[in-house]
Amino acid sequence: MINNSGIADLSDKEKNILEIVKAQWPISALEIAEHFNENISTREHKKKHSTNYSYYLKKLVLKRLVLSKRIGNALVVWPLEVEAYRAIHKIINGENNA
Repeated sequence: MINNSGIADLSDKEKNILEIVKAQWPISALEIAEHFNENISTREHKKKHSTNYSYYLKKLVLKRLVLSKRIGNALVVWPLEVEAYRAIHKIINGENNA
């Protein structure tokens, strides 16, 4: 049986980041850095960690495990399951309005 979810192909760091995204969505790369207790006290540290975690978030987006949107310079992500909730909500509201 083929696993199309992409979860088996994840590194430990990607799995940890995915767990955080599922627990606290929507979330940005800097918020994930804060969760891992990274030093983001200076602009240089913020840029370094934002770039680092954005890299892993983009990998999760490519594997279709999370969705993303740029808000200013921040990459904000949320789990793919949330889109299913939104679709269900639209269906329910559409049936109630008919």
